Amino acid sequence: MKTLSLKKSIFALIVTSVLALAACGQGDGDESDSHGANSELNLDPLAVELIMDEEGDPGTEIVIQALVTQGEEKVDDASEVIFEIWEQGQKEESEFIEVEESLGDGVYELVHIFENENIYFVQPHVTARGQHMMPVGEIKIGDAPERLEEDELDDHDHMDHDHHGGEDGEGDGHHHHVEDLTIDWKTGEIIQSENTELAVYIELEGSALTGGDIQFEIWQDGDERHTWLEADETNPGEYTATHTFERTGDYFIEIHVEDDSGLHEHKLMEVSVDHSH
Repeated sequence: MKTLSLKKSIFALIVTSVLALAACGQGDGDESDSHGANSELNLDPLAVELIMDEEGDPGTEIVIQALVTQGEEKVDDASEVIFEIWEQGQKEESEFIEVEESLGDGVYELVHIFENENIYFVQPHVTARGQHMMPVGEIKIGDAPERLEEDELDDHDHMDHDHHGGEDGEGDGHHHHVEDLTIDWKTGEIIQSENTELAVYIELEGSALTGGDIQFEIWQDGDERHTWLEADETNPGEYTATHTFERTGDYFIEIHVEDDSGLHEHKLMEVSVDHSH
């Protein structure tokens, strides 16, 4: 009789435990479902505000901040924030400095020393939540000379760029001030350590853009220096440049488009470089 009673007790304990676990699991599921139902995807565009003084002294520390928001939300999870800094007339010698993490409240901060008396341009490249923004600001250091005409900042330079990766990494969501400008990426597979012809076809108002000044800016996450390539016009509206990618992985390629009329547009691409066969 004692043995039977013990078996009944063990059976009752097992049943109670199973029911408790089931109830617990159901509770977790309900909580998850409820959370999923109540959570809302933030579809607001990314915004980046560049905060820094308008003037400074050479050889002194200057605080530069990028405030990153999405609607009412402060964005502290940006996948990449790189400050590009260059002196007027020396864009191709830009310095790129990456900020690893936010200070909180969407603020990414860089403390920088400007060495020369000149006008400097500062452009934070912010990639977060599938969008890429790159506003431009300027700072006058010391007794700077007059700004060069080719470095005049207009609305094109101050614009924010919104990049949503499309199929094959193409930047189909990139906004242009010139609505009837199209930039088509014509490059095929990219293989590590092989010469690759980078090619784009550009149209303006339905016709091939000829005589343009086209450059490819190439970098990977974490690169302090970007590679700049000047493209040649091989056919009307088609511009090419050759480059060898030494590393595999994902690269950013920004296509810079300018011409004598004052056109200045960009398109950001994300491409993958595969291992050599």
